[in-house]
Amino acid sequence: MPECLFCKIAKGEIPAAIVYDSKDVMAFLDIKPANPGHVLVIPKAHYQVLPQVPDELNAVLMQVIKIIAHAQIEAVGAQGVSVVQRNGTVAGQVVPHVYFHVIPRFKDDKVVDTWETVDMSEDQLKEIQARLIEHAKAIASGTEVKHVPKLQEPSSAPKEPVKKEKPLKVKPRHG
Repeated sequence: MPECLFCKIAKGEIPAAIVYDSKDVMAFLDIKPANPGHVLVIPKAHYQVLPQVPDELNAVLMQVIKIIAHAQIEAVGAQGVSVVQRNGTVAGQVVPHVYFHVIPRFKDDKVVDTWETVDMSEDQLKEIQARLIEHAKAIASGTEVKHVPKLQEPSSAPKEPVKKEKPLKVKPRHG
């Protein structure tokens, strides 16, 4: 399997407008920014989704994100900052490598980061809360969760099965 685009950027094989570079983390300007100063922060080692990233490296990533957000406020006059991270193509992940968008925000900008909400009953919320607590505790302690009850569907959930899409292959841009 060929190396991913972000691995090649991290190794210096593909040029990027780098704004932060350390042993483990790199940050560079997005070539298709949502706003001027939009930065992508990546671990240099390849991890496809966030749960694969070691805790120590996650801490370093968050420190770099904090630095970049502060720099965006100072350097481009951002009035706010959005941090976005997606896991899996269904969530909008385009490159199969963990990355964080750090997007400077301005009053009346055209960045859209909203979603439609779903209606859920108090019982559904309590059920999801209990399951998340159970699984989070098991994951944090390194034990397995034995019982996985079926989740009730929210009222606006699609009734038909969701079609699986093939992963998007991203080709590096030159120029």
